Amino acid sequence: MKIFDRYLADVFVRCWLNVNLVLAGLLSFLELAKQLDDVGTGRYSSSDALLYVALTLPERMIELAPPSALLGSIIALGLLAKNNELTALRACGISVQRVGWAFAKPAVLTLLALLLGLQFIVPSLEQTAWTRRETALAESGTILPRGGFWARDGRRFINLRTGRSSGIQSVDIYEFDSGGKLATHIFAQEAHIGADGNWDLRQVRQIVITDQGSSIRNMPQLVLSDLLTRKQAAVLALPAQTLSLSELYSIIINLRKSGQNPGRYLLALWQKLTLPLMTAAMIMISLPFVCGSMRSASLGWLTMVGAIIGVAFFFLNQILGYTGLILQVSPAWTTLVPALSVLAGGFVLTRKIV
Repeated sequence: MKIFDRYLADVFVRCWLNVNLVLAGLLSFLELAKQLDDVGTGRYSSSDALLYVALTLPERMIELAPPSALLGSIIALGLLAKNNELTALRACGISVQRVGWAFAKPAVLTLLALLLGLQFIVPSLEQTAWTRRETALAESGTILPRGGFWARDGRRFINLRTGRSSGIQSVDIYEFDSGGKLATHIFAQEAHIGADGNWDLRQVRQIVITDQGSSIRNMPQLVLSDLLTRKQAAVLALPAQTLSLSELYSIIINLRKSGQNPGRYLLALWQKLTLPLMTAAMIMISLPFVCGSMRSASLGWLTMVGAIIGVAFFFLNQILGYTGLILQVSPAWTTLVPALSVLAGGFVLTRKIV
């Protein structure tokens, strides 16, 4: 039986990856066309647009994993049926449920590995792509290799080591006098940008340098205004989907402690965590869809209908998530319930296949 499982898994994975690459390539082409519209704004060039699309490709492939799993499963089952291999497997006593498990096992294991990528690799690529794009469009600041951000405002230089939507860690502000000598250095362990544009600095150390010497002052809090323009500050507001799992969790905890609504971060976290379940649901629904109608429908027709179902479910899942935010429904419900419903429906229908 292990030989059958390996063979079925190999057929499915090849079809799944091919479909995933085609879909991701198509969406990447559309994204490139969108990015080319911004070429010429600020310092944004065509090479920046190409780099942005390339850096965001892994995230795009992971997001498309569930619908591409549905299409890949339909194509794999169709090829097996066309070559009479599915009939031979059924004659050997291998049930449709066993075929589905042979498909789902490598898919879920692959996605669990991809969750590690969503934690350690993909967020870095996404954040680099976003900050490079926004900085080039805004003509402000310089992105450093480790994700730092430099901005200049007259004789004041600002260094932000890491940017997050919930706050900025390790902020250094250097202010020089008219003669080019360092006059003031402010260091804050944490800063928050308010709705009014003011910066709320926490755990502050201020060093004032004069001809007579220097003085150090430690303050628990310091509020400064007009540190950055709105365009410069927009570079620091990284979208929720560019953050890693641990970063999303940390931001959710911090927002709840401060009494703010962490809805969009919760949605991004649950969408990432439910990817394996969504993929398993798509594979499960493909079994009764193909095995129950293969005698009366061609592979091309099944593929077309499967593509429509996969794309519709993909967008419906996105719509449900954001609609839930508007209606203040927990993202756990709007992400888990659709996946579990499809999984349960596919399981029930599969059990009815003779």
